[in-house]
Amino acid sequence: MIVLAVVVVGAIAFMFYSDKTKKSEQTAAMQALQEEAKPYEEERESLETELADLEDGVFYASEEAKTMVGFAVSEVSDLTYMEELAETYDFPPVLVLDCVMDLEDAEELIDAADADWEIMLYVSDFSEETNDSVLSVMDYMETAARGYTGVFFLRNDFSTDENIRLLKEDGFTGYTVYNSDSPDAGQMDDGTVYFDYSYLSTSGTSVGSRISAMYRNKAAMIYVLDMESINAGTLSKDYVTDLMDKLQEYAEYDDCSFSTVADVVAELSQINAIEEKNQTDYEERAAEMEERIDELSDMIHEIYSRMEY
Repeated sequence: MIVLAVVVVGAIAFMFYSDKTKKSEQTAAMQALQEEAKPYEEERESLETELADLEDGVFYASEEAKTMVGFAVSEVSDLTYMEELAETYDFPPVLVLDCVMDLEDAEELIDAADADWEIMLYVSDFSEETNDSVLSVMDYMETAARGYTGVFFLRNDFSTDENIRLLKEDGFTGYTVYNSDSPDAGQMDDGTVYFDYSYLSTSGTSVGSRISAMYRNKAAMIYVLDMESINAGTLSKDYVTDLMDKLQEYAEYDDCSFSTVADVVAELSQINAIEEKNQTDYEERAAEMEERIDELSDMIHEIYSRMEY
């Protein structure tokens, strides 16, 4: 019995030793294969990351936030305050002209405005009927050889497909939009551009979060001050000053600036062409990279297939 016990113990010890030796050999073999496969795995991982970045880069993303400041004016006397504020904060002012005012009054404002100021047209209640007023003002501006921005100041409640169609028929190449949480700017498939706005007529309006969102999203946005509200005191000049101080603070960042509507339109108008080129570049490079990734995967598979268990 003693001899048998010794034999059994010895057999168990031998099996344990053999199993341990085999596992050690397998571990060593796997480590050798991993070391051999490592450069190919690293190259594949690098290519997969580069491919993902390349795909993300197809879509246009602005590197700078752009701030525009406009004034919805109703009287020639409004231009004085508009000019004073523009000189204090050094931004190019935009005269936002309500086309439903008496045409003679609109003509007087157009003639009195500084020739360097941009003029953006709008109506407070846009429809097919009020669009006739827009056309009348456009006719006068053409006669007076005075340009206007190709972007129509379209309030959110009136940004319907039908109204946008009317504006396109009028020759406008863009319009404003309103996204309360995430200011946006871009170009539609048909080439129409758009950017965000804030219309300010009361001192209780908080726009701090929208300013920071504009900066964070690197979007273009126009802040329009209602001069009638300023004259009436519902939009206090202290509020306006505080707002301009905040915009000035952001405009001093390297990736944010006061801008003209023309510059914003010029940038946005390039988006479709940029994205089309990026897509072409992506497709050309992606095909080569995907082919190499497949090759590397086959090589890695071949290496690990040599492992014996």
